[in-house]
Amino acid sequence: MSTPSTSIADSQRLLNAEKRAEQWALTVLRGTTFTDCLKFNDLAPTLEVQTPEGKTVTIRGSDIYDSRTWKKFLANINQDENICQLTEVGERLAAQYKTWLLGGHTARYRALATEADLAWLERVITLAVTRHIMEQKYAAYTSQGLETFANPGTAIEMGNLMLLNQVAREIARSVHHIIKEPTQAQQLIEQFCEEQYRQMQALLKREPLLPGGTPPSALPAQKEEK
Repeated sequence: MSTPSTSIADSQRLLNAEKRAEQWALTVLRGTTFTDCLKFNDLAPTLEVQTPEGKTVTIRGSDIYDSRTWKKFLANINQDENICQLTEVGERLAAQYKTWLLGGHTARYRALATEADLAWLERVITLAVTRHIMEQKYAAYTSQGLETFANPGTAIEMGNLMLLNQVAREIARSVHHIIKEPTQAQQLIEQFCEEQYRQMQALLKREPLLPGGTPPSALPAQKEEK
């Protein structure tokens, strides 16, 4: 039987693990679309694989992230859509999602058989599940006022990231409207996204100011009470 001190220690361990998971999520979720997110993480947006019958099928990472596919999966396992925990819950869902895609969804995923193909699938699933949960955390935080983030500062960073993605989508639409050559337009969009992300990261690394504009490190060290 656990003691109160053990329960507190376990809670703190889980909280710290969730904080680390949230911070990792912020580093891998940039991208105006999930396809962009895959590219930023050096993952191919699609895979072409051969079925046992010799037919070539295309597996799209965006289909794995697709909200309809995600909701169908959650309904299949009787899981509520309001998921706000990356550690343990998110990890369990990622494993279940892989099993469902390979055995319970469309037959095309059963063509993924090589070690490299399955490794790609696992990484794409990890990003897809992480993105869905982080977006759900932020939605519940903003619309319901729930403290869904283990680190309150992560909510601000997530908001900045989503704003950046939204602005980038608007810029992309404008660029494609003005520049008709697809490759040139895509290069310009990617340059914009890289610069905006760099500036956001530089801003987030700055030490937050206390009321009055004073950084915490500038305060005199407090002496320990004897």
